Amino acid sequence: MFGNFGEKMETLKSTFGRLCSREADINKELEYAEPRSGKKRKREVENWLENIKKRRNEFLSLEQDVKESGILSHLQLGRRTDNLIREMKELFEQGEFSEGLLLDVLETKGEPLLSTNLIGEAFQRNKQKILECLKKKEVLCIGIYGMGGAGKTTLAIHINNFLLEKSNNTLGDVSWVTVSQEFSIHKLQHDIAKVVNLELSDVDDVKSRAAKLSQALIRRKSILILDDVWKCFPLEEVGICIRVNGCKLILTTRSLDVCRRMGCSEFIKVEPLPEKEAWTLFREKLGQPLALSPDIEKIAQSVAKRCAGLPLGITVMAGSMRGVDDICDWRHVLEELENSASGQGDMENEVFPLLKLS
Repeated sequence: MFGNFGEKMETLKSTFGRLCSREADINKELEYAEPRSGKKRKREVENWLENIKKRRNEFLSLEQDVKESGILSHLQLGRRTDNLIREMKELFEQGEFSEGLLLDVLETKGEPLLSTNLIGEAFQRNKQKILECLKKKEVLCIGIYGMGGAGKTTLAIHINNFLLEKSNNTLGDVSWVTVSQEFSIHKLQHDIAKVVNLELSDVDDVKSRAAKLSQALIRRKSILILDDVWKCFPLEEVGICIRVNGCKLILTTRSLDVCRRMGCSEFIKVEPLPEKEAWTLFREKLGQPLALSPDIEKIAQSVAKRCAGLPLGITVMAGSMRGVDDICDWRHVLEELENSASGQGDMENEVFPLLKLS
């Protein structure tokens, strides 16, 4: 096929160089297009890239054998060289991908989360206010704050589910990530990458991970909900870049200071339920098929008051008393709540045994 082995090796090196250039171009295009389009590369593209790795290893192995062999061995290596040239030329032609590199399928959006009903007029107003804020271009970060157990997560879940179920949602994809007290930049990057279908397992450097995550989040309009944020952190260190027509952020936290330091421009305070709404919720969660006796109802109302209007506390306490019709048991529970709250000044501490579950 060629005049001598030296010419074959030069042809092989030239063919390999062209193939590497095409590989670099395709990887660059994938790096740019995948996070922005939300689409995944085709399986044939993955296979093509894998085949290039194999040919590269064969090329390096052949080069090493050539260095260690004599003239007679060069004759034996000629056939390997011919085959490798042919395979690389075929790969080069296959790498045109005239029908595109990506599947015409958008990445999976978030999923609706299980939740309880929103109780009270204030919750409905807060939900509507958040939805209105999301429509404003200038609002990029919304902070939902309030006492533990007040219903911040429930409110955020309703926003998440509403946007996912809305067929004409123009606000973008919605992703949900729980932060919690066990916070680290690396873990948060991993959790966000998981919900946006971004592979970061092969990237250890935090800054490199942040760069890749940022590209994935700004691919199109999207909303990232961070639930249960306990302390502030630099968004850019994680890779969260909030911007107009890009990613917007909603976070829930117990601290107004966290909202401010995280750059929120809108603050939604989740207040405890008024006494009437709190009692309505308590009765609903109690689920008594029969009316309570007047004496038990009076104690039950006192128990409900001790829950300080916090939906989580009300739900847990009422659930624990479901089916209880012994007035002594009701008195015992009320005494326990009163004793546990002795010396405590604020509402959250008055129901701290319940809030351990929050």
